Amino acid sequence: MACKNRNAFKGATATLAAALMTAQVSAADPALLLGDSICDNQADSFDFAWVNANNQNVQPFFLSGNDASNGTITALGHANPFNDSDDVFIALHGWTDLVGDFSGADFATVFLANHASTPQNVTFYVCQSGTVPNGGVSSMAAVARKYPGQAANSTLIGAVNAPSPGTCPALAVNAASEPFNTITTIQPAVYRTGISMTAGHNAAENTLTTAWTDATNTPYPNTTQSFKDYCTGKLAQDPTGASWVLSFLNNVETQFANDYLGLINTNYGGNALATCGPNVQCD
Repeated sequence: MACKNRNAFKGATATLAAALMTAQVSAADPALLLGDSICDNQADSFDFAWVNANNQNVQPFFLSGNDASNGTITALGHANPFNDSDDVFIALHGWTDLVGDFSGADFATVFLANHASTPQNVTFYVCQSGTVPNGGVSSMAAVARKYPGQAANSTLIGAVNAPSPGTCPALAVNAASEPFNTITTIQPAVYRTGISMTAGHNAAENTLTTAWTDATNTPYPNTTQSFKDYCTGKLAQDPTGASWVLSFLNNVETQFANDYLGLINTNYGGNALATCGPNVQCD
């Protein structure tokens, strides 16, 4: 495995947090929506790092609640409305008809309530968000249809992107087959579904999984808690994430940058996300 560059990650979130205090949002500034699944493992934090590495002036937001009646979207480190971003990235864990703690329909209702204007692009980095449940529509389509187009079950959103049905997305090296050159920063990684994995994948994943809950060898900075326990404790104190998420993201990046890049370097191949848009039926 090639030498990995911690500086490719370190400080990215801290720099963004400082910039957000003075920046003025424009429609060109993309929004990134996170939620309580940042406590599950390192994945959502590095989704943030990757989105930030590939876009300017990313506006982070945090989703709390669990249904349409209590869902709240809170700005992190800035006062810019979610509605003002034309491009929205969604980095939450999920499953068929599940985005974070929300059903696909409830998530779409909360999304529309906070983004009344029609976005240009909405991208789900959410497992199974393109999968159609029995008797329903995918989470991807639930959001798309909240902005209905002229054609039946179409959308006015320019593009809604999500994993194709039955798949989950992952960051990978942009290579079709082995052998390939490993990457030394997160920026050139790509999101793919149906990826192939090198022989070192399971070991790289196990390193991250073990460290996440290891309070002895990998404690959260200035505590005796694991990263997971610290996160769930802060979430209980402040479910909106406003007081702690940005610093948490920064500490995750600082601690795990090398190991997470190592995991990305075991992923390759796969397929691009699926897309629906104007005049296309979104299921």
